[in-house]
Amino acid sequence: MAAPTEHEVVHSPPPVFLTGGTGLVGSHIAEALRSGGTRVRALHRAGSDTNHLHALGCELVEGELDWSAKALGEVMAGCGAVVHAAASVYGNLPWTRLHEINVGGALRVFQGAAGAGIRRGVHVSSVAVYGSLAGPADETAADSPNGAPRGGYGRSKREAEEAVGGAARESGMRVALLRPPVVYGERDRLFTPRLVRTLCFPVHLVLGSGRTPIATVYAGNLAQAALAALVAELPVGARPYNVSGDHPVSQRALLAGLARHLGLPFRPVAIPRHLVMAGARVVDALGGRLPGLGGLRLRRVVEVAVLPDPYRSERAREELGWAPPFTLEEALARTAAWVTEEGKSTGEWRSRKTRTKRSSG
Repeated sequence: MAAPTEHEVVHSPPPVFLTGGTGLVGSHIAEALRSGGTRVRALHRAGSDTNHLHALGCELVEGELDWSAKALGEVMAGCGAVVHAAASVYGNLPWTRLHEINVGGALRVFQGAAGAGIRRGVHVSSVAVYGSLAGPADETAADSPNGAPRGGYGRSKREAEEAVGGAARESGMRVALLRPPVVYGERDRLFTPRLVRTLCFPVHLVLGSGRTPIATVYAGNLAQAALAALVAELPVGARPYNVSGDHPVSQRALLAGLARHLGLPFRPVAIPRHLVMAGARVVDALGGRLPGLGGLRLRRVVEVAVLPDPYRSERAREELGWAPPFTLEEALARTAAWVTEEGKSTGEWRSRKTRTKRSSG
């Protein structure tokens, strides 16, 4: 390959600085940026799996969100924008540590970006910033009297938004706050594996009727919203955008589609909604929590499954021009292909699939 000419070097667009590139959302944002020819400088922790980022041709920088804003700014030197996708998602961290990562980390990243002369950014937040919702919610619902988030994760994401907004206003940055619901896709270590485990049982429990459109978004389509935000006309400060319902999908459609692409049968058994909600309230009252999801209440999970997607995303479509590039079938096929490939190395998926076929036969 010929070396770039002086003209090409001088006029090459600056790279985008990315945090969280080894995670679900960040890795898809890295893919989307690189597919468009944009250079990516990705911050990663020591010991994290960077094979995917390396294969994409990203510039890798080892570091921590615990670094000072000055130190983070130094590794952002020469970048034209920042995308902050790193966060501690539902786990068992104490509040002080969760706050330090999600709130302090976000603040330092954007303060560092401002110090490096960056004036445009994207912060990946969450619909967890909303509290109890009785119906459809646009971005202003977080400011309602009932808008206080439930649980430590939601609280940390809400406070992170406020911190980023303050840093943006102070420095004159233009930042989009993206609020996705449940995200699925390749390299998902939280939601998708639970769906796959469900499909490996002889019958598949569906909460409620299973026919209500639920709050989900495919990671590849969420990544497109981040790219759109990097070129959209944004006001100074931080402006929130719901990024939900890329394609209307119900529990049944999600499970059935994933099963089809995995070559598994789908045998749904519906549990009445009133029983599901009552059971969740009892478990929460007794202090029960879902394994691996820290302080997340079961009722919150059940609400996502049985209630219609309340998060309105018209602002993202109208102001950012968000147009999800992947169809539902493409999203499910890509997710299933990754699940299959991941299981080949250990034989886990093969053994699960064999057991499922035997039990269904």
